[in-house]
Amino acid sequence: MNFPNLLSISRIFLLIPILILFEFGYFYSALVIYITACITDFLDGYLARKLNKETQLGALLDLLADKIFVSILLIWATYNFDSVLILLSTFMIISRELTIGYLRMYFLQKGFSDKSLKSNFFGKLKTTLQMFGLGALFIGPLSDTLTLIAIYLIFISAVFSLLSLGNYSIKWITESEKKKT
Repeated sequence: MNFPNLLSISRIFLLIPILILFEFGYFYSALVIYITACITDFLDGYLARKLNKETQLGALLDLLADKIFVSILLIWATYNFDSVLILLSTFMIISRELTIGYLRMYFLQKGFSDKSLKSNFFGKLKTTLQMFGLGALFIGPLSDTLTLIAIYLIFISAVFSLLSLGNYSIKWITESEKKKT
């Protein structure tokens, strides 16, 4: 197991102190560890490329860690913050992640290249908005305005999540049609 893969796995384990610290009212500490976890999301891929340690296992671990990290935080936020927008966002984002995951597996089995399955602009924007929104939730209890901003950021990320799904679907259908001819 190489260092970039350990960083990916650490993201999952960092959920435990993040949520415990939040539940005990250590909002800033929870935010600091959350930011650390977000940095591991950048570092694992960067270091894998830089150190020439890119592997299929590493790519899958990174993807799995991202999905688990975000899904657990969204479910937690649904439980902790009384907001229909968070509930809807959680449903949209997790549904999109499951759909994209299964579509990726299907298209990889059909011989599509990894490049055709890379994230797109909407996916990257969705992730950025999600990360800022979820991060703001950790200090949301200190300010109703901050909580509201966080909720709207998460909802907007959910909208971009669906746009990303549409964009992937069009791209994959187009490539599928090209393969037939």
